[in-house]
Amino acid sequence: MADERSSGGDAAGYLGWFFMGALLGAAAALLLTTRTGQEARGLLREKGGEFAKRAQEYAKEAQIQAGELFEKGRELFEEQSQRLTSAFEAGKEAMREEIGKARRES
Repeated sequence: MADERSSGGDAAGYLGWFFMGALLGAAAALLLTTRTGQEARGLLREKGGEFAKRAQEYAKEAQIQAGELFEKGRELFEEQSQRLTSAFEAGKEAMREEIGKARRES
């Protein structure tokens, strides 16, 4: 059975996890520097809140953009599906007409 997604929330959620991982990686990098523990903790206190706010802002913006892109993709898919269905129906009708002509000629 096909796995169907009903909204763009999944993709946006992955982006949020990505940014959370980036934030944790940056914090780990600061903690593993050659600075003294006191210097690193001070740097984390100073920059940590600012860094977290920025990461949250980027994550929210990415989620919004992912949702918009998902909707545009869904609309394009639906439009193309309708075109394909119309073309298929027109082809079926043309085939029926040709079969009818061939039967009348026989």
